[in-house]
Amino acid sequence: MSNSQTYFKPDDCAAAMAQAEARYAKLLLVVGRSGAGKTAMLRTVAKQSEIPLLNLGVELSQRLLPLTTRDRKLRAADLIADLFDETGAPRVAVDNTEIIFDPGLAMNPDGLLQTLSRTRLLMWSWNGKVEDGHVIYAEPGHPEYHRVSADNMTLITVE
Repeated sequence: MSNSQTYFKPDDCAAAMAQAEARYAKLLLVVGRSGAGKTAMLRTVAKQSEIPLLNLGVELSQRLLPLTTRDRKLRAADLIADLFDETGAPRVAVDNTEIIFDPGLAMNPDGLLQTLSRTRLLMWSWNGKVEDGHVIYAEPGHPEYHRVSADNMTLITVE
C-alpha cells in the first residue's frame, strides 16, 4: 500500500478506515469547515461500526477544570491518552477536537496525534481545510494557527 497522502469522500469511509489502519500511525482525519457535516458523519459511522464517539472538548475540559494552569499544561496530553485507554476500543471517533490547539495547553498537535494513533485507529475531526498538500487549522496570524503536511495521511474531506 502506498504511503502517499490519500483523500476520500465521506461515502468512502470504509476504504479510508482500512487504509488508515494499515499505516504505522492509524490516523484518519475528517477535515472540513465548521458546519460542513463532520459531526453527523462521525455519528453515523460510530453508530454503524459500533465505535465509541468521544467529545474531546467536553471530556478533556471536565478533567482539566480542577487543575491549576501549570498542571493543565503538564497533564493535558496524558489525560487525553487516558480518555482513549478508558474506551478499551481499537477504534475511536473523536469530535470537537479544537482544544488541542489551545495555546494555554502548550501541546504539540502533530506529535500528540502520531502518538495516540499508534495503538488504535483514530477518526479525528479537524475543523479546517486541506490546501496545497497541507491540513490547516485556523488562519495565519491566529494564535491557534496550525499547518501540517498531509503526506502519509489518510483524509476524508467534508465539504
